[in-house]
Amino acid sequence: MKIGILTWDKTGLDPDEPALAEFGRGRRHEISMFALEDVTYVARASGGFDLSLAGEPARSFDAIISRAKLYGDDWQDRVERLTLLSNVPGVRLHAPADAWVRGYSKLQCTQRLAAGGIPVPPTRSATCMAELELAQREWGTFIVKPSFETTGKDVERITDLAAQADLAGDLLNRYRTLACMPYFPTEYGEYRLTVGGDTSCVTMFKLPPVGMWRCNTHAGATFERVDAPAELEDLAFRAVRLMDLTLAGVDAIPTGDGYVILEVNPVPGGLGAFGEQARQETLAGIYDWVEKLHPC
Repeated sequence: MKIGILTWDKTGLDPDEPALAEFGRGRRHEISMFALEDVTYVARASGGFDLSLAGEPARSFDAIISRAKLYGDDWQDRVERLTLLSNVPGVRLHAPADAWVRGYSKLQCTQRLAAGGIPVPPTRSATCMAELELAQREWGTFIVKPSFETTGKDVERITDLAAQADLAGDLLNRYRTLACMPYFPTEYGEYRLTVGGDTSCVTMFKLPPVGMWRCNTHAGATFERVDAPAELEDLAFRAVRLMDLTLAGVDAIPTGDGYVILEVNPVPGGLGAFGEQARQETLAGIYDWVEKLHPC
């Protein structure tokens, strides 16, 4: 098959993109790499236009695996390019623009998972301090995060809204809409399940630093590879299928009522965090899924 790898951007900073391309070549696929900036529009004499991907006709591809970045000052242009690429006849995009946007949106993700029977946190949105006050009255301590984001930035725990009014106001001014949910204690850890296709699931168990609440590996959280409980792994595969994704990072937390899925990230990084063998497991899952949907 001829498969395209749609990269995060033009910087080449994603270490998993070359491995994704090389794995595909190892399976004897024709692989090309390009970014959304490489999507150009070629006028048709009969009217309309065709898409070109770094000089190659988009219609010449059988499938495209996307790791594209959608947020930033140029997000509208990026979403438009991905949407147009999703609509090219005969080319299957993993994943299409609507699934990509749904993965970036905390509210859309929660809505989709809940409708599919996946346990998710109670969630509300806030566009003003009065709506944040409703969240505090309902839940006490709660989490706020940008409603449309995928980097884990500006996720905050609100314990006393009056005392944290400046922090909350700054988030509202910068993001306009925040997603709010009750705080689930993290001292017993969180799971990140990296799901590739319908066969591969590499599970990381994270614990926050002593005295801290964030299970963020970039902020000192410890982590190890574990075998996911069967119930949790089943939830992760179901969540990824509901989100129409091929590769995803599923964040989950254990509670007294069972596991809760916090979010599904369409661009999980660190595929090699547990070594090359784990990365190869994930890449195999991705290509197994692509090949399953595109039988030769």
